Amino acid sequence: MSSMFRYNLLRSVKPYTPFVPQLSKSMLRVLIQVSVHFIETKKSSSEVLSLALNKVTNAGHKIPPNFCELFTMVFLMMQIFLRYPKGVVKHHELRKCLMDDLNFTEEYVDDICKVLLNHREILCKNFSETKMDRPKISKMQWRINISLSLNTVHMDEPTIVLHFKLQNKEFRTLELPLSMFQQVRYNIALLLNELQALQTRSVLK
Repeated sequence: MSSMFRYNLLRSVKPYTPFVPQLSKSMLRVLIQVSVHFIETKKSSSEVLSLALNKVTNAGHKIPPNFCELFTMVFLMMQIFLRYPKGVVKHHELRKCLMDDLNFTEEYVDDICKVLLNHREILCKNFSETKMDRPKISKMQWRINISLSLNTVHMDEPTIVLHFKLQNKEFRTLELPLSMFQQVRYNIALLLNELQALQTRSVLK
């Protein structure tokens, strides 16, 4: 297995593993379906998330407390796998990583591997096409929201609000608690550091 695949999978997905006990087999299958739908279409993540919630509700399942985190976890696993050329990550190595490193049960791993390995070619093609076609950000603004209570001197944790204007003239707004914003900053710093290291490699010069 590519050591970089395992590194990227653990770095991106491992933080979500505490929520795995909230996952059921039927819930996992819904999350896989909507993740595939997100890969194959140009819909925004919020639209796909709404679709996932509707599917779970219509199937009579209770929405777990950390449903958004579970959806993110499944989508990240698929996204990271599809970024690597066919044959780099072997079937048995993928299973071992999912079971030993991420603590998924064997039946969960069966479902994940079945989709990733049996439908890899069409998923890769759709992932590449939709990734290139998604609208880019043309402008971003931000502000800090601070809530004060009149009855006490207690101040609620501030939130960071990001406003994005896309190249297709649409707008997106994202509100993050300070802790999540710090996590975003940290991940962006890691990404920039890796890009800088990649640019220094002689093979790219």
